[in-house]
Amino acid sequence: MRRFVQSFVVMSAVFVLGSQSGCGRSDESLEDGLTPEQLQARWTTEHAGRPVGHAASFELSGSPLILTTEGTARVDAPSTLVTGPIFPDDVHYVFFSEAQVGAQTGMLVLEGNRISLTAGTLGNVALSKATTRTHREDGSAAPAVELKTRMDSGVSDPEITFPEDWSLAKKALFFSDPVAIQPSGLTLSGFTRGVLVTPSGSTAISGGSVTVDAAKHLYWYTTSFIENQASVIESPRFALGGAPQAGALASSELSSPPPLPGGVVGVQGRVLLQPGSARSEGSFQLTQAMTESGLLIPAEVEVAFDKKKALEVAQHGRELLTVVYREKTMRGDAVLADLQVTGSGKEAVRVALDEPETIVGELWEAVGDAGIVGPVLAIPIAITTPFLAIGEWISCLFTTCPVAYPLWMKAGTVSRFHVIVQGNLAPGTYDAEVTLTGRNYAPITIPVHFTIE
Repeated sequence: MRRFVQSFVVMSAVFVLGSQSGCGRSDESLEDGLTPEQLQARWTTEHAGRPVGHAASFELSGSPLILTTEGTARVDAPSTLVTGPIFPDDVHYVFFSEAQVGAQTGMLVLEGNRISLTAGTLGNVALSKATTRTHREDGSAAPAVELKTRMDSGVSDPEITFPEDWSLAKKALFFSDPVAIQPSGLTLSGFTRGVLVTPSGSTAISGGSVTVDAAKHLYWYTTSFIENQASVIESPRFALGGAPQAGALASSELSSPPPLPGGVVGVQGRVLLQPGSARSEGSFQLTQAMTESGLLIPAEVEVAFDKKKALEVAQHGRELLTVVYREKTMRGDAVLADLQVTGSGKEAVRVALDEPETIVGELWEAVGDAGIVGPVLAIPIAITTPFLAIGEWISCLFTTCPVAYPLWMKAGTVSRFHVIVQGNLAPGTYDAEVTLTGRNYAPITIPVHFTIE
């Protein structure tokens, strides 16, 4: 279990794409006697069983290409465990819990910054990111695929007693993340020293090589990664971007051949990564692509709320207007471009905005860190009064927390959010309009009528 809290950074990413013109109003209203929960359930039922996205395939080349995912990859030899240093001691460790080494079972600890898998398999490993490159950042040739592992949440650190000369290993384990593995016949080499710690004592690993017949978890520091020359990643949902220089995105379901994309988002895909290239194996369901001209796939967002509801807000109190929404087409992810509040009561109206989903947010962060510019460059949306960033309202533990509106909405999403009205104006009756402008869907305006008592 992690015993420290990582900083929570709101990375509200949208794209540098063409803006839409015009402004519409919602024609939807909650029917008399129909609750938001009931409408949400009805819309969810209407979407059930419908296909998501467009059948597509891609083959791209360039460096780097970055894939973010909640998928898995099988890691076989030859591969390399590149271990990150533990601050502030600059030591490199990898741990294998419940490791079977010969006739003994215990915690296997290996020290070294590049530990080779020379035989066997690590099994199917959960991933958060994969990068395919031909060169390092300094320009030196280094063709490889880097796999960033995903932590197995909810797993507690094992309680073991380290030998005295492995005192730094205890500190390293404290800051390490667990990754579920299923090794078989795994041979590791290239470490500087090793030890197997069992309830009855410890055994030094000599000869610079060790074979692990089975183990439950691998623990290592968050900056560590697996390096190899090819990986097939199975992804229930993924985002791919970076610096593509050639290749194509193909789909018989789209009206014309798409241009070279700078970013792709899809579901149910198998992606083969090799140094300098990425391609889908078979087809996947494309839900969005970013090109020089904008977002490739249009979306349609529908909202419903009680138009007749006049909110009565106590002085210095707060009320919420519930809005049910859905991406109606089931084909394209919807991306927000702007949110505006106007009218006599605009200073009392606020809207919570959510982060992009994890795989999209992590991709844009990685693309930015790599210094890549182009159609997938992420820029922050201005989140100032009267809007709320997620970090401002996430701590409302003892009151009704407002549900946020998504910056990035998955195709077919059915959910709800709240318009927040605060009694911070003089007593009286006010009107306001909340306008949501999409980058690939028509603007929506929500009128808000309220009285401050």
